Amino acid sequence: MIQLLLGLVIGIVIGWNWTQPPWARSLQTRFVNLVRPQSDKTDRY
Repeated sequence: MIQLLLGLVIGIVIGWNWTQPPWARSLQTRFVNLVRPQSDKTDRY
């Protein structure tokens, strides 16, 4: 839950639909890679 809120805040600050500077793309990629493995574990039934 905390990671979701953190990602939302980062997305609002960076503006994911606007042109992103290279550091913002790097930060977004790191966040997505951090969240993706955890969501894969929780999606299995």
